[in-house]
Amino acid sequence: MADFQSDLFTALSGYAGLSTLVGNRIYPNGAPQDPATPFIVYYEFATPREQTMSCDIAVSKPRIQYSIYGTSYHQVLDVAAALRSALDASTYMVIYEDERGNKDMTSGLNRRDIDVRITHAGV
Repeated sequence: MADFQSDLFTALSGYAGLSTLVGNRIYPNGAPQDPATPFIVYYEFATPREQTMSCDIAVSKPRIQYSIYGTSYHQVLDVAAALRSALDASTYMVIYEDERGNKDMTSGLNRRDIDVRITHAGV
């Protein structure tokens, strides 16, 4: 799974339309204290795996939530559009499962969550 996560991070952070907006502020599992905005936090919250008859894991389908934080509603919408473009440009099959926006009550920042399932070969 580490290779998949590394490859996906490289694809996202290297996508010009996204990196122009967030730079290298794409964080796994949580952001540092008081980061510059906008930024993205992502975490994997489910990983169903399909096995072959020989019990080798043939396909993994992790579900990942990307949470975009910014100072304005329009800022998070712009980053969300760039994130979707970066995911679509990756070599992985991406299935969009849910997207929602709200105001983060803890930080006071605008927030938009995008939940995806990404199919890939291997663990």
